[in-house]
Amino acid sequence: MKKIWTKISLLMAALSLAGVGCEKSNQAGPPAQERVVPVKVAVARLADVPLYVDCLGVCVASDAVEIVPRVSGEILGVHFQQGRMVEKGQQLYTIDPGIYDANVTLARGQLQAAQAKLELDRLRLARSMDLANGQYIAPHEFDVLKATVTQSEGQVQIAQGNLQQAEIYKDFCSIRSPMAGLAGYNRYAVGNVVAPGMGSLVTIQKLDPLHVDFSISENEFPRAHEHFKRQRQLDCEVSLVADPSVKARARLMVVDNQVSRQSGNVKLRAVLENHNQAFWPGESVRVRLILTTLKNAVLAPEVAVNTNQNGRYVFVVNGENRAEIRPVVLAQAHGTDMVFTNGLNEGDRVVVAGQFLLAPNTRVIPTGDMPSAGAPGDAGQKSAASSLADGKNSPKSNAAVQNY
Repeated sequence: MKKIWTKISLLMAALSLAGVGCEKSNQAGPPAQERVVPVKVAVARLADVPLYVDCLGVCVASDAVEIVPRVSGEILGVHFQQGRMVEKGQQLYTIDPGIYDANVTLARGQLQAAQAKLELDRLRLARSMDLANGQYIAPHEFDVLKATVTQSEGQVQIAQGNLQQAEIYKDFCSIRSPMAGLAGYNRYAVGNVVAPGMGSLVTIQKLDPLHVDFSISENEFPRAHEHFKRQRQLDCEVSLVADPSVKARARLMVVDNQVSRQSGNVKLRAVLENHNQAFWPGESVRVRLILTTLKNAVLAPEVAVNTNQNGRYVFVVNGENRAEIRPVVLAQAHGTDMVFTNGLNEGDRVVVAGQFLLAPNTRVIPTGDMPSAGAPGDAGQKSAASSLADGKNSPKSNAAVQNY
């Protein structure tokens, strides 16, 4: 019995050794293939781009006038169409001039009376001159005659002033536009009685040119002001917030003389030519204040930029079609591109799609590049390339293709 158990033990040990040997032989095989990731790349380029500061602003009429009544009376006529352009000097309203015509007539009569009295007093003084020289009248009487002439001259001047005032008030009955511009709402129709101090009748605004008022932060102001002092004039690109396709150029004309304590901003004003009236007073606009032009700036698509705990970076494909992490410094956006001030050079191939599957030194297939025969990792490259063609790639490759 003991011999039988010994044989069984030996047999089980032999079977265990054979199983271990088979397992090791199964694990041994061809080496694992290197992972290859298909990516889409773009080439960094050089271009002259503007250095700018973006702000929000509002359009303001370059000139605006509130038309108010300066005399009391009933409105007899309205001579413009609200919401339409009016010319300088165009008559807008007629106020009943009846009482003011009467005042002119009264003042003219008073002037004539004063002038007649002055003429009579001067004759009396002239006739008394010889009598005074011959001492036929007392000196006191002669002095009275001279004072009477002076007094009459003053009465004539008063009467002339009253006539001028009456004529001015009569002219106020005909209200004319002091400038060319767009008329707003007419607030008083024919038949209404108006008087000074009761508010404006209509507003006239000048639409061409327009003012664009905007603000810049006190952090950006020193740089912008330095460029303004050096160049004497800065250009602005103005576009509507509601419709960015509506754009125009403007010129920076006014820089405020203080920083606002409430907002910490400095107010600026630009002048915009508005011949086609594409912009309207009160509209919100985006203002791009162009400080200068950056010569030969490096540009690459914004989608290539990634962020980690160390800052901004891009994946660059080197000559061996391997991904490299490149820390970068950005200046600003330029359309769909970014301006790079450090970390990227002209001609560098940056990854713009598929970078989420990349790690440093990962082998990649840039879009449009074909794998070279006999190169290391050929099998993996061919497999990935064929997967892009027929869509039968692995789940990881599927994720890469979906990033395109």
